[in-house]
Amino acid sequence: MRFELSRANVEVSDSIEKAIQQKVDKIEERLKRYHPDAADLSIHLEFIDKLKSHECTLNLKAFKDSLHAKKSAPELRAAIDRSFDALIKELEHYRVKINKSLHPAE
Repeated sequence: MRFELSRANVEVSDSIEKAIQQKVDKIEERLKRYHPDAADLSIHLEFIDKLKSHECTLNLKAFKDSLHAKKSAPELRAAIDRSFDALIKELEHYRVKINKSLHPAE
């Protein structure tokens, strides 16, 4: 799975980059049954000065759809964790929907 990381007013440490890579690996693991090579993940990190808050926006383009997650937190790591957790939850719901459509009840 390809992913792109963009930043706005945010310094990303090596430990944060490593954490992001681990989160990306988790998503890729969930997609391996499907077509992980056809998936693109866009990660945008931003510090909102007015709110003194970090924001992490994720857009996963896979299959024929896009899944989105956007979370904020005072700490960058917390915003990243929350947004990846939300995206993984969205992905699980989507996978259930896809599996039901592929294997309708008889």
